[in-house]
Amino acid sequence: MISPAYDRGLTEWNKPASRWERGLIVDGMIGRVGFALTVVYVFATIISPDQFGSAWANYHALTFLGGAIFLLSLPGLVIDARLTSSVQMFLLIGFTLAMGISEVANGWVGGAIKSWQLFLPSAIVFFFVVANVTTARRLKSLVLVSVASCLVVVVEALCGYYGGFRGRTFILTQTVFGPGGGAGHFVRVRGAGFLSDPNDFAQMLLIVLPLTSIAWQRGRFVVNSLTVLAPAALLLWTIYLTHSRGALIALAIIGMIAIRKRMGTTASVVLTALGTLGMLALNFTGGRLISADAGADRLWLWASGLEMFKSAPLFGVGFGRFADIADLTAHNSFVLCLAELGFVGSTFWVALLVTTMMGLNGIINVREKRQTEPACTEEDMPRNERATFLRPVPFSCKSRAVTSIATSATMDIPTGDEHALQSQLPTEWIAAMRLAVVSFIATGWFLSRTYQSTMYLVVGLATATIALNRYGDEPPARVRWLPYTVAVEVAVIIFIDLVVRLRF
Repeated sequence: MISPAYDRGLTEWNKPASRWERGLIVDGMIGRVGFALTVVYVFATIISPDQFGSAWANYHALTFLGGAIFLLSLPGLVIDARLTSSVQMFLLIGFTLAMGISEVANGWVGGAIKSWQLFLPSAIVFFFVVANVTTARRLKSLVLVSVASCLVVVVEALCGYYGGFRGRTFILTQTVFGPGGGAGHFVRVRGAGFLSDPNDFAQMLLIVLPLTSIAWQRGRFVVNSLTVLAPAALLLWTIYLTHSRGALIALAIIGMIAIRKRMGTTASVVLTALGTLGMLALNFTGGRLISADAGADRLWLWASGLEMFKSAPLFGVGFGRFADIADLTAHNSFVLCLAELGFVGSTFWVALLVTTMMGLNGIINVREKRQTEPACTEEDMPRNERATFLRPVPFSCKSRAVTSIATSATMDIPTGDEHALQSQLPTEWIAAMRLAVVSFIATGWFLSRTYQSTMYLVVGLATATIALNRYGDEPPARVRWLPYTVAVEVAVIIFIDLVVRLRF
């Protein structure tokens, strides 16, 4: 027999006006599970089941886990406008479709399915992050888990380097040829799975390096030393042991960006140059040179990529065919995308990075501008709002927002609604996220990582950061991203073409 209370609850549930309340219940129960599994998914992806042997890899645990997260994330499409309002989501969908269209245009209809099977396991992490990171607390938790998972691999790699722990997994011995033709050997640390290349490992560590600052707490030196400074030191030392030339250049770039506003452009450039020379003197690259002659093979591959683009400018030569044609990969994420997917696919890919950077820059620029404006005081408030005014806020009266007064940076609304309005994220978080995206772009210039999950993890975190800020005091930046994207794309093509022409 059904109780009257149950019957009344069912009636309330079916009311059209209660759709939002139903959404809160669903997100409260399902959203938390989806986020928890997303955390597990990101952690397991970075440490990689492959390091435990082929038997674990054959279980396809991440595939089944990803399927479960996908089903749990679907309610977010209906309840929250975060996904449907994110331009990055539509760009990623367009990029995925462009991969299939490229295969069809090159005469292989079945290749579209094949390319999606290979790419979606990497791209799906973006969807998981954006769908489930709905609060500042969740963003911080996932970022710190990403850092922690990298530190796990770092400790394993250091144990392998210094103690011989599973040396074949975490250590790579490489041959280097000197100017006189003599050969030498040097050891490089690496991760497992998609981080098994030392360059990929260095890229991932560079991305999470600025994200360690999110754990910073003002006035707590001991805590910061344990949670920020020590992990950052471990990451930097391991990056050094990868002996990645691209990592050295990327480290110089993010270092210059990080100190430019405090020290000025000239001083930051000089210090960055001196730091780079110092790292070269300390054998950061393992004895390998950074020069046009040393990169001749890479420039030849870029030239091959441009020729492929000229042969099929609209849709490219097809997903995964660069190595079939040139025998090696492009050693440049943009060149690889341009050659394989043409102008259509590369426009979607570049737009993902451009819109993400524009979103983060827009938030930071608005806040820096507000810091120069006079603060709003109680006398500037309308008389009927003075009763709710608690204290002066560091924003101009013209752009004052109730959420800045009512909530703290990481506090949920008391009702438990995780989609409720929150105040702005700390500017330091957004600056750290921007440095993480810059790290990928800088290292991606020397690596063919167009389709790796590394990019879609960091872009997903940055997109979630931008989306969360919409619940704060700044409105989303409305800019025409397509002209900027095309301008960046054309400029990069011209630059690569000039570099190749000068070399050959």
